Amino acid sequence: MLPLAGSAQAASDPCGSGSNPVVCENSKPGTPKTDWFSPNAYGDIKGFSTKESVQAGDTVQFKVQSKTSYHVEIYRLGWYGGDGAREMSTAAQAAVTYPANYTTKPASCTTKSGTGLVDCGNWPVTVNWTVPSDAVSGLYIANLTQTDGDGLMPYPFVVRKDSSTSDVVVQTSDETWQAYNDYGGQDLYGGTGPAPDGRAYEVSYNRPLDIGGDNGIYGSEYMMLSWLERNGYDVSYTSGVDVSSSSGATLLKKHKVYLSSGHDEYWTQSQYSNVLAARKAGVRQGYFSGNEVFWKTRLTPSIDGTNTADRTLVCYKMTKMAQNNGIADPSGIWTGTWMDPASTGYGQDYQPPNILTGSMFTVNGYRSDAITVPGSYGKNRIWRNTSIANLTSSQTATFPTGTLGYEWDSDIDNSTRPAGAIDVSSTTVDINDAKLRMDWGNVYGNGTATHNLVEFRDQDSGALVFGSGTVQWSWGLTNVPTYNPDDTVVTEDSRMQQATLNVLADMGVQPLTRQSNLVAATASTDTTGPSVTVTSPASGVTVPALKPVTIKGTASDSGGAVARVEVSTDGGSTWKAATGLTSWSFSWTPTTPGPASVKVRAVDDSVNIGSVTTVPLAVGPQACPCTVWPASAVPGTVNAGDGSSLELGVKFRTTVAGSITGVRFYKSPANTGTHTGSLWTASGTRLATGTFSGETASGWQQLNFATPVTVKANTTYVASYFAPNGGYSYDGGYFNDGAAGLAPLTALKTGTDGGNGVFHYGSTSAFPSSQSSGSNYWVDVVLDTSTASTTPPTVSSTSPTSGATGTSITAPVSATFSSAVDPDSVTFTVKDPDGATVPGAATLPASNKVTFTPSTELELHTTYTASIQASDVWGNAMADPVTWSFTTSSTPPAVTCPCTLWSSSAVPATPDTTGDTNSLELGTRFTSSADGWITGVTFYKGTGNTGTHTGSLWTDGGTLLAGGTFTNETASGWQTLTFATPVAVTADTPYVVSYHAPHGNYAVDGGYFAAAHQSYPLTATADTTAHHNGLYRYGSDSAFPNGSYGSANYWVGPVFTAENPSASLASATASEVTAASVAHTADAANALVMTVDKNAAVSLVKATVTIVKGSKAARKLHVTAVVSYNRATHKATVALSAPLPDGTRFKITVKAEDKHHHTVKSDSWTLTSRTVFKKTKN
Repeated sequence: MLPLAGSAQAASDPCGSGSNPVVCENSKPGTPKTDWFSPNAYGDIKGFSTKESVQAGDTVQFKVQSKTSYHVEIYRLGWYGGDGAREMSTAAQAAVTYPANYTTKPASCTTKSGTGLVDCGNWPVTVNWTVPSDAVSGLYIANLTQTDGDGLMPYPFVVRKDSSTSDVVVQTSDETWQAYNDYGGQDLYGGTGPAPDGRAYEVSYNRPLDIGGDNGIYGSEYMMLSWLERNGYDVSYTSGVDVSSSSGATLLKKHKVYLSSGHDEYWTQSQYSNVLAARKAGVRQGYFSGNEVFWKTRLTPSIDGTNTADRTLVCYKMTKMAQNNGIADPSGIWTGTWMDPASTGYGQDYQPPNILTGSMFTVNGYRSDAITVPGSYGKNRIWRNTSIANLTSSQTATFPTGTLGYEWDSDIDNSTRPAGAIDVSSTTVDINDAKLRMDWGNVYGNGTATHNLVEFRDQDSGALVFGSGTVQWSWGLTNVPTYNPDDTVVTEDSRMQQATLNVLADMGVQPLTRQSNLVAATASTDTTGPSVTVTSPASGVTVPALKPVTIKGTASDSGGAVARVEVSTDGGSTWKAATGLTSWSFSWTPTTPGPASVKVRAVDDSVNIGSVTTVPLAVGPQACPCTVWPASAVPGTVNAGDGSSLELGVKFRTTVAGSITGVRFYKSPANTGTHTGSLWTASGTRLATGTFSGETASGWQQLNFATPVTVKANTTYVASYFAPNGGYSYDGGYFNDGAAGLAPLTALKTGTDGGNGVFHYGSTSAFPSSQSSGSNYWVDVVLDTSTASTTPPTVSSTSPTSGATGTSITAPVSATFSSAVDPDSVTFTVKDPDGATVPGAATLPASNKVTFTPSTELELHTTYTASIQASDVWGNAMADPVTWSFTTSSTPPAVTCPCTLWSSSAVPATPDTTGDTNSLELGTRFTSSADGWITGVTFYKGTGNTGTHTGSLWTDGGTLLAGGTFTNETASGWQTLTFATPVAVTADTPYVVSYHAPHGNYAVDGGYFAAAHQSYPLTATADTTAHHNGLYRYGSDSAFPNGSYGSANYWVGPVFTAENPSASLASATASEVTAASVAHTADAANALVMTVDKNAAVSLVKATVTIVKGSKAARKLHVTAVVSYNRATHKATVALSAPLPDGTRFKITVKAEDKHHHTVKSDSWTLTSRTVFKKTKN
């Protein structure tokens, strides 16, 4: 017989000794593709086989429903010189016409409403086909064909040969076929089933099946088997159900290689266990598949009345329960994704797919990407005899588009990654169509994923395993016939064909009819792994905790190429890849102080693991600047999937004082927008804030504050950032297990100071005070301890200075320190001569300056003693207080009035509180240091503070003294009301001034009245338990405000004047009196007499004489005014101490003062001697 077309070698007898059944079978004439191939089912005919596989010599039964008569033709799929199949039914069998058996719709099926199961096993058997006893094992199809030519359903089944010891056994992906089979209205993805998304929880093998599309046999499985048979590999076939059976492990152990291909997504526990057991027994394994071993399933009997075993596929997809999509499997068995850690809660070990295949599913369909092989991978033996082996380090080979698809995997570096696994390619793709897996199989989004072809060996048996990590690897092997998406042209690629041949050769199997364009390959004889040398750090070196340490070295292999260098920093429990091969480096961030060791090993391209080199080290304390988490830390859940706007934070403490220089957070690709970071006290006072800049798409981001913030040791603070579009990182329960970080900086364990992992939902940045389940939102700070001191602070200056005199009675007392001081450590007192403590409050307007503000002004001409003692922010305490004395002025400060508590330029920190639109009265409690008059009310208005406002003056007990309505208001800023009649007030007596805001939105500064506010002669008193300040009262009408909260200032004050605007000094009683006749004190009859308004609260009248124009003789007289005042009659008499020369022009100025020496009223007259007194007001 002639050799097969395209074969590199001829066999004298393809069916003789030295051949194999596949070579013999494929030497027989095939059936032209046009006679048998259809990419999918069509028409009205429906049917299925009653078994997924049968032994050669057994009978396979079909249950067919058709509106027309039909034929059944049986084909075996293979190569057959490019025809792709050979008809196995005889001409007589194919000619049999079977009658139609329905007119309107196929027979109904048995259903199970609670699970969505549709089982058509109740249909009658209509066709039987006895498999020839000499039939070659393979994947067969029964073409159920309507005689009118308008309908065809190809149905696949496997012909087994359980006694076979073929080199390769190929398993079909039949469980996946049924998972996507929606006959009856639902499948395991959607439809009209009982799950919230419409999917079924159970599907049946007893249903018609359309094998077309990505998930059918022509999607990718056919191309693999066709290529294997084209090259004459010794192959037999089995189904996934057979591998799941109790004899599955025994069946697999008869063969050298177990092979899975295409879309092998659904696996039972017994299938997983049997395949793993076969590997442990030495069976090599090739996973030319993607999204493989993803959903865990179980098989149960049919419900058609026959109770046939393994005809129902069950998968509740319990991973979806995390989003309230579905229910738990009532059996108590986990049927979710294999990779979901939640599976361990159902009595099973954690068994993610990379234990079997080396990869884990990451990119969902439909994707049509291309596998790439950078030149750095070209020396791996898988690429021998291909152009890839000759690539330079700067070159990259690219395979046909679609070979990376339609779903694919990544080499995940988790705890179950196989020991010594090597990557032999690398393809990184930006996923922008929401296909990237974000959790354990439930949430998909955008990001970046890297695909790798993977090889490893079983560490017990040495069996080689290859994982392509893509559904469509076989697209590069053959394209006759094939399923072709509209946008993809499949092209055979000799590099992929040779690589597949190379892998199978290393697994110990050879083709008998190798393609002429491929080169023969042999198995590796290399059994010794590479050697490694560590050049840095040196043995015994001490490295700091939580700081990256670069480990460097070299590696070499005598029997092949170095494929991977691995480093372990946990005693060999886990191994991570180094960067580079023959010259390599690895960045390690030690987390625990104490003895440590670094272990290094290498793996060659025959997947031999070399001996381990160990370097002992010591890990010292953390060095600062430092953070809670190292730069290498990665959240367990990078994107929590919450798109809400919110603030996220962490509580932390330091064991030493230092400075917080900035805030960090871990960013997911979904965490978009402008981010701000803040530092807060534990009670919610913001200490610093800023905007992040220069952000990357993901990973750690850092904000450096404009001015570092000094923090105290062993004190709780909160660091936070604002995420306007959510997408934050999240690890639930993280802080319930313990604190994070190392001294001197730790994030607190939940319960140390309330809960940790704090947040606040809102459209703007705000203090995060809520918490839930001890979650870590991956917020961090940067601590600098280099500014810390060990020397106690000293007082560098005081005000007033020591021994000062003439100090204003309203002046604050302050001390400036040599360094920043701890506010809580300050003791500041001011005492009078009797030793009594002056009431007041100490504040820190700057970190190293303390100011004491008395609650009221000091006494005139009095000596006071100030004393201050403090610790700096690093805890260094002054041994003794510093004291000094000063003396106040003998005269009171000048009063420039009308005046109020705040200047017209003062602006509230929060001028417009849009969050409160209720009607309310807002007020301030105040006192005056002098008797005087309140002429009105002033308040600060924000733009949202609309409506008609009224103002009021009250006694401290709530009696209304005056009121009125504001007029001519501006849109914002200070507004003033003037009372119709001024109200006299008594010095040192508390009053309340208020205004009514009918629509709220008032100005407010929280905590303002923790200390008194002075604007001489007025004082807004401090908020105390006995006498609150920052007053309010909710209600639609004006009423006395008697509530208070948080010492808030609502920015309302009185308008005060020391002079009664309506008081007067009457003119002289005599209308014609000459200056010469104005007698000295003895002649009071000719004095200037005036009347003082009885409402003016005058205690004393003073007068002065000033020469305006006169002779030198007049000036030398030094004439003064002599005043007498009768309080009973309110009469004041002013006389000159001596007569003035004729013609002298002089001015008499008269001032009326209250008991505090404040001017109540003043007036003046300009007079000329020998003329009539004439009042000329200045």
